Amino acid sequence: MEVNREGYEAMAERHLREWKEDTRVRRWFWIRTAIACWLCAMPGFLMGAWAFHVTDPELGDILLKGGMILVPIALLVVIGRAIHVAHERGWL
Repeated sequence: MEVNREGYEAMAERHLREWKEDTRVRRWFWIRTAIACWLCAMPGFLMGAWAFHVTDPELGDILLKGGMILVPIALLVVIGRAIHVAHERGWL
């Protein structure tokens, strides 16, 4: 039986091309997810930072607690959505 080398070489090239494309798409997806985590957590960080600059202790306490609640919620939403999308695409 004769082996069809050209067919196998074409399949290998196509597989390598698809793998590179998928790797690039996956890498940019996770980079965008990391940027989204930072951007969504930034209001909570700013609230926490502003809590130390106000003169009213009650307002500072509210801002600090609000920032401490906002950051984890934002991160959980962004990461949860990213995991859901990655699972749908077959990356996880």
